[in-house]
Amino acid sequence: MKTCPYCGSHLENIDLQYYYCDFCCMNLKYEDVQENGKRKNLLPSSQPSLSDLNKSTPELMCLSTVELLFLLKFARKERADIYRLRYVFIRAMNEGAGEFTEEEQYTFIEYEKATRKCFVLENLVRERLGYYPTKLTESYIQTLAARMAESSKKDMVIQEPKTIKQ
Repeated sequence: MKTCPYCGSHLENIDLQYYYCDFCCMNLKYEDVQENGKRKNLLPSSQPSLSDLNKSTPELMCLSTVELLFLLKFARKERADIYRLRYVFIRAMNEGAGEFTEEEQYTFIEYEKATRKCFVLENLVRERLGYYPTKLTESYIQTLAARMAESSKKDMVIQEPKTIKQ
């Protein structure tokens, strides 16, 4: 039986792509429809890669919260790596090696880009969780993923009323 991913109600088939939920008063896309009161799985099918950091903000907005947290972890590491490289150039220039001016300017531009990407990811996470974690550990993300998986286990099913014999 086709059911609503939000309330678990039986759905009316509108056409090949859409269903309608009377309780929620809304159309649902076929890919959002669930079976027998199951909840929607919110975990991504795969972990994002470092190349996903190149996505635009509208593209990032379409990702799940767990994916955004992984990307935020990647972005913070990338920013820290760029900062360390920039620091090396600054120290060399302070000790008289003026030939690193272009490299220092380039690393500053890259550092600014990486910082802005962190801002974007932090704000997207903040919109979903109400805050962004100051420190992102692997265990934090894994715990969140485990909680998400656990919360999808309980089906949205209401028992039929029992008949009272008189």
